[in-house]
Amino acid sequence: MNLDQLLARMKYGATIWNAWRHDHHQESIVLDGADLSGMILTGIDFSGVSLRGARLHATNLMNADLRRADFTGADLTEADLIAAKLQGAILTGATLREADLLGADLTGAIYAPADLIGALHPPVVQGSAEHVDASILGPDDDAA
Repeated sequence: MNLDQLLARMKYGATIWNAWRHDHHQESIVLDGADLSGMILTGIDFSGVSLRGARLHATNLMNADLRRADFTGADLTEADLIAAKLQGAILTGATLREADLLGADLTGAIYAPADLIGALHPPVVQGSAEHVDASILGPDDDAA
């Protein structure tokens, strides 16, 4: 399915999209570079979706399933990620200024601390830098 067909399907809302994803779970979804800015995608299933370089400025992704999604270089400025499932997601180089991460689960997500600069309600890393989970460090970071 090409990008235009995927975007058209998405406009019917999360319920229709999620039902389609359930029936086509084996299909690889690539939304690289797509402009999803301002869309209301509450509860959408974007698990495993490639969103590299996508524009998601002020997109509502509250309660979305974003597990293992690739947001490398994506613009998530002012995105609503409240209670989003981001386990195993790749956020390297993503812009998360003013993105709301309240209650989001970033367990196993790949990002550097700098990737979360300016985000609202970023996860709190407990303990000293020696105890930081290596999955949140970028290739040039040290756990010192």
